[in-house]
Amino acid sequence: MKRPAATLALMMTAAACAPVGARVAPVATPAQSPADLGAYLDAETLTRLGQATPLPPEPGSAQDEADHHATAAARVEPGSPRWTLAQMQAEISPALALGHFDCPLGTRLSEAPPPALVRLFSRALADVSASARVAKARVFRARPFVDDPAVQTCIRVDDGYRTNSSAPSSHATAGIVFGLIMADAAPDQAEALNVRGRAIGESRLVCGLHYAADVTAGQALGYQLFEAISATPAYQADIAQARAELAAARRLGQTNPTCAAERLALGLSD
Repeated sequence: MKRPAATLALMMTAAACAPVGARVAPVATPAQSPADLGAYLDAETLTRLGQATPLPPEPGSAQDEADHHATAAARVEPGSPRWTLAQMQAEISPALALGHFDCPLGTRLSEAPPPALVRLFSRALADVSASARVAKARVFRARPFVDDPAVQTCIRVDDGYRTNSSAPSSHATAGIVFGLIMADAAPDQAEALNVRGRAIGESRLVCGLHYAADVTAGQALGYQLFEAISATPAYQADIAQARAELAAARRLGQTNPTCAAERLALGLSD
């Protein structure tokens, strides 16, 4: 039976695990120290990938105008299911970000985060952050809500958002990398897991935090990063352990109560 959109949005809000808008850092599992969670890639590779990320359109160009139109078209009504999902997907702290992939897997990973998956997300997020810093340093692009104060943001924003370039979206980069990691760990649900990974970037448009080209560029960086990350011996060791952990978690049969709301928000059929 279909539930009213307002009820579904309330379910999603109640299930959120942490306040949105918070700055997050890689999370260490109890058996590890933060120093153990370094990036998979070396500084030279991260710099090269960051510098190769597509730049935003030239201000005032036809491409820039089209980008503004595409960004405006992606916005939704505040309080709608898609808006609420975007609020939840602002959380990319590794142990909690696992929950973004619960629904395709029929599980609830953030209840007891599998250590190898947390390690994968944590180390990959270090790569994302380092390469995105390089990419953002090449050009400053103000965010949509800065350019137009009428644009509502779905999370609280501080001065950091105003001084940090909109291009590219590092959240979009993280979403792609996380989705590809999960697809590698559970190939039987690869397509659905990659959809969730792309949705994390698309949520930044809904939130008024990035332009469409910023999300596209961030996602392009994510694909390049994962290709490099997945070729490292450290990643291969971690993903082998993660596959076993994830299979065990799926056998438990736990479910996330927000899945009906997520399907509605993403326009997916039951």
